[in-house]
Amino acid sequence: MSFRALAAAAAAALLLCAGGPAPAPARPARMISVWLPYWSMAAAGSSTLAHASQIGTASPFWYAVSASGMVVPEQGAGNAALVSALRARGMAVVPTVTESAGLQQFDKMLSSPSRRAAVVAALIDIVRQGAYAGLDLDFEQFAIDPSDNQAAAGAAARGYPTFVAEVCRALHSLDRSCTVTVMARTSNAHVLWRGRFATWVYDYTALGAIADRIRIMAYDEHAPDTTPGPVAPYAWVRSVVDYARGAVAPSKVELGIAAFGYIWNPATIGSSTPGSQASDEQPTAENTFTAAEAGSLAAAHHTTPEWSAGAAEERISFGPSGRPTTAWYEDARAELMRARLAFSAGFAGVVLWAAGDETPSFWTGMTTL
Repeated sequence: MSFRALAAAAAAALLLCAGGPAPAPARPARMISVWLPYWSMAAAGSSTLAHASQIGTASPFWYAVSASGMVVPEQGAGNAALVSALRARGMAVVPTVTESAGLQQFDKMLSSPSRRAAVVAALIDIVRQGAYAGLDLDFEQFAIDPSDNQAAAGAAARGYPTFVAEVCRALHSLDRSCTVTVMARTSNAHVLWRGRFATWVYDYTALGAIADRIRIMAYDEHAPDTTPGPVAPYAWVRSVVDYARGAVAPSKVELGIAAFGYIWNPATIGSSTPGSQASDEQPTAENTFTAAEAGSLAAAHHTTPEWSAGAAEERISFGPSGRPTTAWYEDARAELMRARLAFSAGFAGVVLWAAGDETPSFWTGMTTL
């Protein structure tokens, strides 16, 4: 037990001996993490620094593993001024690493000890050079399985924990943290989510036994490649939370919450390229907007957002009554409801996609939870 913990225990004992009330358990400070997209780093960095007292971990999207197994920097990777400013305000800097291999190529890497070792070595070099507090592995492209290749997805599900264990072991040897970001799951079923994603490649139990943190992207239940609907309907998020609690120690989990929305134009529904969850690519500008932009979007079309009690999200509709353009998004009220759900489940905290996209009400509201 640390000196701080011993002192706290002694103080509690003195209160009890003196007949005073036992202190209420304190909620751990800074239960909010944020992702910082490299393509909007100015806004993301500004928001993160402005709310530093509420943020524990900042994860800039700075590195990517290519199909050839190379770890390549994204735009602005390792910005020394930003890293210094984040640290000075008490935040841990844990860069996010993405991958672009896709399922077949990723399986080849997973099955090759030498390829895995090369990637792990490259990642550890990055951590040493940047003196980072850890890494966040946000590997998503290998979950895309348009051909419904069950065998390849199954191999990835078995191999990925081995790779993650090797990364975590190397990070832990340097006293650094190991975080893994995963897509949302609600069951053990091997069914393609939205017809595209083999989410069972993420074995929550195996990964949770290895990593220090599991970040669950609890959004994109509806996206521009689906019919219009809430980005993260509340009942669905609750199912995601329930599944996670049964698979991973809740104290290891951060629930990903959205500060964005999507627009469905009747002419392009189901045909546009969706922005992926916490994607390593900039989402398509034509059909994506941030929570901070929602008011301007509604005003530009002379309408008012409507709260959907069932979904616990905001909806904007405009255009011809027969074929209206529809937009769904999460405002601060929606985000806080999901944060409250995470805290009630005993999760370690929440992680926001993405810093700079939220409204000031989010930060004010988080102080009340």
